Amino acid sequence: MQRYVCLIGILSLLFCSVALVAQKTNKSKTVEMTLHDFMEDYTKPATKLYDKKGNVDYLNKILEKVPDMAPESDKADWKEIIDSKLAQGKPEDTCKSCHTKFKKDYKKNYRKKLIVVPEDLLSFRKEMKELLKK
Repeated sequence: MQRYVCLIGILSLLFCSVALVAQKTNKSKTVEMTLHDFMEDYTKPATKLYDKKGNVDYLNKILEKVPDMAPESDKADWKEIIDSKLAQGKPEDTCKSCHTKFKKDYKKNYRKKLIVVPEDLLSFRKEMKELLKK
């Protein structure tokens, strides 16, 4: 009788372990890249889509997420620049404004630092690529 109780306990532990492993593998993967790579892979195609097709949706959505990727000390400045340009209806000008203000800091602090790409932006690369082909 004790063997069966022990066996049931072991099987229960095994089942729970398998369930936990399966749950972890189902979670979405985070994507990390440098700020430069993010701008090349996300912001640049979104700007092209805006320039060529007049589609500002992707660029606006990306720019709204950018301040969340900033170091804590710069979040307010990044948000202020982006909000200002979006309010003016000039989302494409945010790049130049940030580059002008943060060029030295970027070279010193951000160049090799990894940022986490927000999960809701991950599908944008493929979507923008398809829209640019049309």
